[in-house]
Amino acid sequence: PNDSRRILASCETIRKRALISRLGAAPKEIICHGIGSVHCNPVYRGRGFGRRMMVELAKILDTWQQKEGEGADFSVLWSDIGKDFYARLGWKTYPSKHIALAPKSSHERKVSFPRGVILTSEDVDGLCRTDEANLRSEMVKSDPRASNVRVALIPDAATMKWHHSREEFLAKVLFDRRPKCKGAMAEVPDGRKVWCIWTRTFGANRDQNVLNILRLSVEGEETFSQSASNKITDNVRSHSQQPQVEAIAAILEAAQIEASDWGMSSVQFWNPSPLLVLAARHLEHSAEIVDRHEESLPSLRWHGNPKPNDSTIDWLLNEKFGWC
Repeated sequence: PNDSRRILASCETIRKRALISRLGAAPKEIICHGIGSVHCNPVYRGRGFGRRMMVELAKILDTWQQKEGEGADFSVLWSDIGKDFYARLGWKTYPSKHIALAPKSSHERKVSFPRGVILTSEDVDGLCRTDEANLRSEMVKSDPRASNVRVALIPDAATMKWHHSREEFLAKVLFDRRPKCKGAMAEVPDGRKVWCIWTRTFGANRDQNVLNILRLSVEGEETFSQSASNKITDNVRSHSQQPQVEAIAAILEAAQIEASDWGMSSVQFWNPSPLLVLAARHLEHSAEIVDRHEESLPSLRWHGNPKPNDSTIDWLLNEKFGWC
């Protein structure tokens, strides 16, 4: 009977909109899938069931929810068991870094730049549409550093609302209230906007409660790849970019205050750009980039043909919003 079958291992996949471009060509919108909640029943661990499930899943994802006659280009997951297991199955691990800031109360406000304006759920749709348009334009630009293939998950409103629905459900259960602030925005003197969208991640204890920046966007700035945080150069520190740094600091400080209000242990941003690192250190001089080696490791498996060399696939916007 169906109700008596043993569950050996399980997972879920989430359909995601994505963009892919080759050698500076116009980006093509595709469907990819994120894999999450991978679990093997402890009773049956060590027998290869988890590995077998992932092998079979990869075969299904080759064509799952694709147009007739077309195959998938790639799938993604975030490993919490280190690099080796999924890498052996074809999901290559990408650099996984984050920078963290401590919460602060409103009376500890430091930034002299105008305060960040708090965003609500009503603001998310429009900002995501702008962000997607900017991303599409960015991926067309010729970049001598660009790899043969550039991919990006689209930071659309549906993705943000998935995260927000998750946090609202848990906040209601744990605290009997729902968060209303979804991010913050500031404006640079030349009129360009800087904004971030965040979510609250609740764990088993306060140390695991984190306010995660899902996506941070600076109008008119380059879309940095996941390795950019290693390249904080003198030109990034130039006077012309100081207004952007101050604006980012303003919205990060708004995140710190929101984190304090919700009893979060920290504010975290994944794979920060050089500008964000400078803004974080404007708030906390000791803020350091942390390399993750065991948890939340972004990993990508190429399904398409022909298969490019792994080193030539550049994953743009490798930020928290893509996680599932």
